[in-house]
Amino acid sequence: MNDETKGRLRVLLRPLVSLLLALRVVPLAVTIAGLLLSMGTGILLGRGRFILGGVALLLAGLCDTLDGELARHSQKASSLGAFLDSSFDRVSEFAVFFGLFWHFRSSPRTAALVFAAFFASVAVSYVRARAEGIGVECKVGLFERPVRFLFLVIAVFGAHFHPLFPKVALSVILLGAACTAVQRIIHVLRVQRE
Repeated sequence: MNDETKGRLRVLLRPLVSLLLALRVVPLAVTIAGLLLSMGTGILLGRGRFILGGVALLLAGLCDTLDGELARHSQKASSLGAFLDSSFDRVSEFAVFFGLFWHFRSSPRTAALVFAAFFASVAVSYVRARAEGIGVECKVGLFERPVRFLFLVIAVFGAHFHPLFPKVALSVILLGAACTAVQRIIHVLRVQRE
């Protein structure tokens, strides 16, 4: 997601951020709410409740966006907060994918696709974290978390209408995330050589 798109999103969220600031909601509370919503999403998906699961997933995504904005506007952004947010993001991602995996467990190919898409998705985040651990900024690649989230939403809502929708969306996540992970590895190698 480019900076221009992020800027537009921040403008749209400003009234909600202002409301949360007025209510004195701390960023960590929003982060935890997002985690709980993601866990709820996983449970709903495991039971085949795709519409409710999709709504919960959208709310979890909103929390994931709001906590960072709230931290910036309240001057409460910290390295500890960023660490917790990133860690909870991985748990949230697992919960949602596991819900899909559990629902499709009787279909080995689809279950394997869910697992592979999850693995590729986590690989993107992991490569960036390891790169930044050695001092290399690594935000390259098309399939950053917002893009993967969009296709995950398509997979979840689409599963309500036809079993082909989640297969296609998960395949896109798998291929896009795998390419992004490789792209980031190449980026780090290039930077290190220079």
